[in-house]
Amino acid sequence: MSTAMITRREFLKASGSLVVTFTVPAFVTAAHAQQGVIPKSVAPTEVDGFLAVNADGTITVFSGKVDLGTGVQTALAQMAAEELDTPIAKIVVIQGDTLLTPDQGPTYGSLTIQNGGMQIRQAAATARGALLDEAAKRLNVPREELATRDGAVVAKSGKRVAYSELVGGRNFQLKVDAKAKPKDPAAYTVVGKSVPRLDIPGKVTGEFTYMQDFRLPDMVHARVIRPTGMKSQLQSFDDSPAKNIPGFIRTVREGNFLAVVAENEWDAIRAARAVKAQWSKWEGLPDKKKLFEYVRASKVNKDEELQKVGDSAAALTGAGVKPIKATYDFAIHTHGSIG
Repeated sequence: MSTAMITRREFLKASGSLVVTFTVPAFVTAAHAQQGVIPKSVAPTEVDGFLAVNADGTITVFSGKVDLGTGVQTALAQMAAEELDTPIAKIVVIQGDTLLTPDQGPTYGSLTIQNGGMQIRQAAATARGALLDEAAKRLNVPREELATRDGAVVAKSGKRVAYSELVGGRNFQLKVDAKAKPKDPAAYTVVGKSVPRLDIPGKVTGEFTYMQDFRLPDMVHARVIRPTGMKSQLQSFDDSPAKNIPGFIRTVREGNFLAVVAENEWDAIRAARAVKAQWSKWEGLPDKKKLFEYVRASKVNKDEELQKVGDSAAALTGAGVKPIKATYDFAIHTHGSIG
């Protein structure tokens, strides 16, 4: 068999589904998910937007949320494994690939688990129900006599059929059912258990590529030359010293934005340091000693009442109450990624 190159659209047209079976190319496996060759949708309303049961028995989970070091990749794998009664070792999680994953919004706070995770759980619950229905027809037994276990549907008689036999390598073509009942937490065997984090081995061995380490063909590097103050104006610059650096390509200026471009990161750093830029002075920052007074005097952007229970004002004036007053200041930091 010769492997032909096909587009994603052509592949989607040729792929099968849970209810209508077509032949699919034999070379489609979980590994091809990384190459964008997998029969699925990216719609957050579709089961196929979140899950794919592969022909080799693995299950690919597609998450629009990404692991920023808090371990959510492992947590999402646990949630999917739990809901589909599949060993976590058979779960492959693809995160943040805009070609393959649904748009689940930004990754911040605890929204990955409470929102993104619940979307995956609901899709998995819908998929589990569909697998039970299909297995009931395949095994010719009532659905009530079936259960899911170890990546398969198992009948009371002992008969079993693997998920990969039911739908491996094909689409579900199902809407996520908001009424599909997830597993009872009392029956959990994976969620809530301590498991090795999936991201650690790659980080320890250097296999994992951080954002700042990505390399693409013909890629160049840039470094921004920062102003001396928040509202400083760029008056002039001299980049002749930077031109002596072998990897230097050019200097870019757009108004008050100034940067250098070079063949590699170190050359860009060296070139940025070599450029002589003249900036106007700006002294609009508050006195550091009066910083917190300045912050308290700033306009309040929004008041939000999260919860109202009881009457605190009345309680503080009650008999036997000894008011204690304190002021707390905490350092102001930038919430920004190192990369």
